[in-house]
Amino acid sequence: MMVQSCSAHGCTNRYSRDKNISFHKFPLARPDVCDKWVSAMKRRNFKPTKYSSICSQHFTRDSFRQECNNRVLKDEAVPSLFAVSKLHIQQQQQQQQQQQSRSLGEDAILSLHPGPFISSDHNYTVEDAAQQKRRITQLESQLEKLRRNLKTVQQKCRRQERQLERFRAATSDIQKSGKHWEKTASSYSKRCMTS
Repeated sequence: MMVQSCSAHGCTNRYSRDKNISFHKFPLARPDVCDKWVSAMKRRNFKPTKYSSICSQHFTRDSFRQECNNRVLKDEAVPSLFAVSKLHIQQQQQQQQQQQSRSLGEDAILSLHPGPFISSDHNYTVEDAAQQKRRITQLESQLEKLRRNLKTVQQKCRRQERQLERFRAATSDIQKSGKHWEKTASSYSKRCMTS
């Protein structure tokens, strides 16, 4: 299962139970609102899919309404809170220069673009490999501990089932012997009365 992450440029928010951040899918069924969302993001060549979402940090407080204990996004809400980084501004300037330079020719492109153009048309979050390894090791350790706990609980359950069977057998034996003693006592008292 994929972890939900924010599609906004530069946002590294991912779903976590510990954070008070909600994620909201693009309103693909309402193209007019969806176009507003995409336009507000200012991401070149971005096309939202059914998996794309934006976190609650990009919406103003009045974009939400409270229903029971849930924070629900209003139907016409549009994300408007985006951090504009220097890199994003540089990319926008490079895009404008690139569009201008197309009409000037190849020589103009080389003079206007001294450095490589960096595209930001995806929302993948790159994590440190060492951090990922630590997380995997931690999860494997937790999984092994849970397996041991499960085995212990299953053993206890089997022991209790065997003990319950022994109690049932003992109860049945007591009931049978009780009936036998009742018959013996009854026949003895009849003998005494007839003698």
